[in-house]
Amino acid sequence: GRPLTERGMHWLKIHLANLFGKDKMSHDERIAFVEENKAKIMAAADDPIPAAFLNDEPGAVRPWWLDADSPWQALAACIEYTDAVRSPDPAAYISHLHIHQDGTCNGLQHYAAMGRDSKGAHEVNLATSDRPQDVYSGILRVAERYVNEDAELGVEEALQLKNRLTRKIVKQTVMTNVYGVTLMGAKEQIIARLREVKDENGAHVFDIMNLSKLALYLAKKIFASLGEMFTQAQETQNWLNESARRISSSMTRAALADTIKMAADARKSSARLRTAVKQAKAAGETLDCDEVLELWPDLGPGAMRRKRLDTLADKPMTPVAWTTPLGMTVLQPYRKMVTRRVATNLQNINVHDVNMPAQINSQKQKTAFPPNFVHSLDASHMVLSAIECKVAGLVFASVHDSYWTHACDVDKMNSILREQFVKMHKQPIMANVKAEFEQRYSDHMVPIVVWDYVNSFSFEKNGELKGSQKRLSKSGHEKQAEQIEADLARKHIESCDETEGVLGGTDDLVQMQIEVNDQKLAESMEVVDLTSIELIDPAQDLFGAARQADLIAYTQSVNGNRIKDERRALMKTYRERVSQLRKYMTQMAKKTAPSEEDKIKLCDAEQAAVDSKQVTQGTLVKYIENLKAERDTLIDGLDAKYPVKFDRSLAISISQRDDKEQLEQLETLIKQGKLAGRLVKGHKFTELTFDDLPAQGDFDINQVLRSPYFFS
Repeated sequence: GRPLTERGMHWLKIHLANLFGKDKMSHDERIAFVEENKAKIMAAADDPIPAAFLNDEPGAVRPWWLDADSPWQALAACIEYTDAVRSPDPAAYISHLHIHQDGTCNGLQHYAAMGRDSKGAHEVNLATSDRPQDVYSGILRVAERYVNEDAELGVEEALQLKNRLTRKIVKQTVMTNVYGVTLMGAKEQIIARLREVKDENGAHVFDIMNLSKLALYLAKKIFASLGEMFTQAQETQNWLNESARRISSSMTRAALADTIKMAADARKSSARLRTAVKQAKAAGETLDCDEVLELWPDLGPGAMRRKRLDTLADKPMTPVAWTTPLGMTVLQPYRKMVTRRVATNLQNINVHDVNMPAQINSQKQKTAFPPNFVHSLDASHMVLSAIECKVAGLVFASVHDSYWTHACDVDKMNSILREQFVKMHKQPIMANVKAEFEQRYSDHMVPIVVWDYVNSFSFEKNGELKGSQKRLSKSGHEKQAEQIEADLARKHIESCDETEGVLGGTDDLVQMQIEVNDQKLAESMEVVDLTSIELIDPAQDLFGAARQADLIAYTQSVNGNRIKDERRALMKTYRERVSQLRKYMTQMAKKTAPSEEDKIKLCDAEQAAVDSKQVTQGTLVKYIENLKAERDTLIDGLDAKYPVKFDRSLAISISQRDDKEQLEQLETLIKQGKLAGRLVKGHKFTELTFDDLPAQGDFDINQVLRSPYFFS
C-alpha cells in the first residue's frame, strides 16, 4: 500500500461516486455525493449485510451499497474510505485499494483524435469542458430528432418509437459500432433492449412480432446519428474498411502471371488431349495411360492435391497486415476452413485439413480491420502508459480502457495517460498506415468491375435508326491471356462476396435496354468527318466523349451502308452492261440480223464503243476486262469517299469502384435516350491503389492534456 495523501482522498471519493453510477457528474458533484452519503457509506462499512436483511425479517432495509452499479467494488471502496476517515491522519493512511480511471468510449476517442474531429472530440471528452460529456446521450438526442421528424411524416416505426427511446437502448450499438458491428448485429442488440422496455404494469411496450422491424429502423437511425456526430471518425473508419477490402481481394503480379500461364498451359494440354482422343477414336484405337500423361502431365500422381492447390489460385490469399505505433506487426489470420471428406465404415466425416492452404475470408478481413486497428492503438497507448508508469515508480494495472493505480498516484497516472495519448496521436498515424500499405502491397493487383460504353447501329427497312440489341463480346478478339485474366478477376470478386449492384447486380454481361429508335435521338445523329475529328477525353467530359462515340459509330454505320449500297449498284450496272453487250454481239454474229423488236439495245457507252469499232468479236473479252477494272476502281474509291475505319482508341471504360458517380450519370443519360450506346460489364485486374485519406478537422490534440474528463 501507499499513503493516501489529500489528493488521494479526493480521488477515492470520486472513485466511490463512479461505482454508484455518478460518473456523468462533475468532479465537485461526485465529491458532494460522497459527503452527503457519508453516514450511509460508514454504515455499510461497519455492517455490510445486517442480520435482519440476511434473515429476511419483516421491515428489514436493503443495504444501501447493493444499489451501486458495481456493488462489491463499491463496498470495498466504502470500507477503504471509512478506515481512512477514522484513522488519526487520513492523509497518512496506507491505502491498498486500486483507483480506476476509465476512458469514454475509447474506440471513438481514437477515431476522433485521428480525424481531429472537433465535434466528436467534445462528445468523448478529449476537449476541455466543465463537466463530462455522455456520448450515448448525445447519440440518443440525434436519433430522437430523426425519429420525431419521421413521426411527423407518418412513418409507422417512428410513431411507435417516439418518446420511448432511452440511453440504454442505444448504448450497446454505439459502443460496438467502432468495433465493426454490422447493421444486422445492431438490429439484434436493439431487439434485446426493446424486449426489456415495459410499462408500469410490467407488460411489454412493444409488440414482439414487430420488434425486428422496429429494431432495423432504429439501427439505421443510430448509424446515421453516429455519422452526423462523428463525421471525420466515420470517414476514417470507411477508409480503413475500403482499404482492407482491396487488400484482401488482391494478389501479387507474379502470382497473377503464374496463374494465367498455368491456366493457359492447362487449356493447351486439354486441347491436345481432345485432339488425340478424336484421332484415336476415328482410327478405332484407344489411348493408354502413358500417352494421356504425356499429353497432360498434370493428370499424373498427386493430381487431386494439385487440383486443390490450383483451385486456390482463383481465390484471394492476401491478409491485411500493419505496424502499430509500438513498431509491432499485426497480421489478421482470418481464412476460410478447408475441409476433407473422410470415408469410414459408418459414415462420411468432414474434417478441417490444416495441412492445406486456405483462402482469405475477405468479408472477415474487411469488417474486422477497423476494430482491430483501433484495438492496436488502444493497446499501444496502454503499453506506452505502462512503461512510463513503471519509470515513474507507479504500480499500474489495466483492463481494456480502465487504468488502475494507488489513489495517491492518480494525478501522476492521469498526466502520463494524457501525455502518451497526445504523443502517439501527434504521429501521422493514418498517413503512416497508408504509406505502409503502398509499400507492402506495391506489387499487388486487385480485381475490379468495369463497364465499357459500346454502341453499334443498324437500319430498319424504312431507313430509321435502330440500335443493335445483340450483346457485344470481346472474347473473340481478345488474347487468351486477357480472357483468363478477366475470368480470374470475376472469380476473385465472386469469392469475396462483392456486391456489383450499381446497375442491377447481375453476374453476366449486362446491356442497358434503351429505345435507340427514339425519333428525337435518331434526328440528333449526324455524320462526322472521321479523318479530322478530335477525340474528347472521357476524364474531362464523359457525356461529350460518349456522344462523340455515338456519332462516330453512327457515321461508320451510315458510311458502311452507303458503301454496301453503292457497291451493290456498281456490281449490278457492271453485270447488266456485260450481259447486254454479250447478247448484242451474239445477235450481230448471226447471219440473219434480228428484227427491230428483238434487237438488243445497248447503253450509250457501249453503243458508241461498238460504232467506233472499239468492241468487236475479237476485242470483246478485253473490253469486258476493262469494264471490270473500271468497276473495281470505283469500288475501291468508296472507302475514301465514305470512310469507316477509325484507328484511334475510342475506349470509354468506367470503373465501378472508382467512378461510381460517373457510371450512374451515364446510366441515367442512356435511360433518358440522350445516348445511343449501352454499358457492358467486364472484369480486369488493375494496380492496387488506396484512396486519399479523409480530410482532418480542426481539433487541437493538445486539448487532451487539459481535459479533466479524458480519463476520470
